[in-house]
Amino acid sequence: MKRDILVALYSEDPYVINWMSLLVVRDWRTRVITTASQLTELSELFQGTNVLCDTIVVDLDNCSYLKQIGKFLSDSTKSIKVLGLTRKQNLDFFKVIPEEAISGLLYKQEIEDSLGWAISFGFDNTPVYTAMALDDAWKVNFFVPKNRLVLKSRNYPGLTDRQSAIAKLAIIFSITRRDLADELKISDQWSYGVVSELYNNLGLGDILDKNQNFESILENDKVIKTHIDGILEDLGDSKKARDLETLAFHLLTMPVIE
Repeated sequence: MKRDILVALYSEDPYVINWMSLLVVRDWRTRVITTASQLTELSELFQGTNVLCDTIVVDLDNCSYLKQIGKFLSDSTKSIKVLGLTRKQNLDFFKVIPEEAISGLLYKQEIEDSLGWAISFGFDNTPVYTAMALDDAWKVNFFVPKNRLVLKSRNYPGLTDRQSAIAKLAIIFSITRRDLADELKISDQWSYGVVSELYNNLGLGDILDKNQNFESILENDKVIKTHIDGILEDLGDSKKARDLETLAFHLLTMPVIE
């Protein structure tokens, strides 16, 4: 099993920090080592000899110190990748961050909840972009390797709009069944049934018996399937419901590769 990908998160907006943290912490492949809202909080990653970091995810919409982060990267002897997140065009990202440090750029509205997957792909030296971000890179003549992946969020087949909304609450945001019941105005007991139905619709009904054919779920996407196989290997013979929910989290946040 590969070691955890060590991730630092930077945003000057507490809400965005919480959103990023939720998605990275829930992913089996990534581990948050620091959340920062000030430049000084990042300095240890570059200057500290005992602090390890693989990827910094930078919220470009709420970052006053992009040039300084770029200088840190240029001056550092450490090999740290940077993944940019944005809602609007930010061409300065390609101008001030060293080319060799950029692992990709993602428009938030195009990837939604797929941050863990994007970090994982970038860690494997496969740059990740969303469609609008790739256009931005080309506008400034930034070199984008041929092995890049273009990602977008997935509308999961087999789920109604209501089920998708419930899945977001119960599985991606992992709210308690009681809170889910309050949100849906149903009984606590009924909320468990709602989530069980989601698992069945996601094709997870037989996962613990290892009878599930994931080819239909993965749409024969070899890149995604490789990651899911690793997740299933980590799961092993575990019977914990939490493991099943985490597997469902990975399936729900799995992006489409265009």
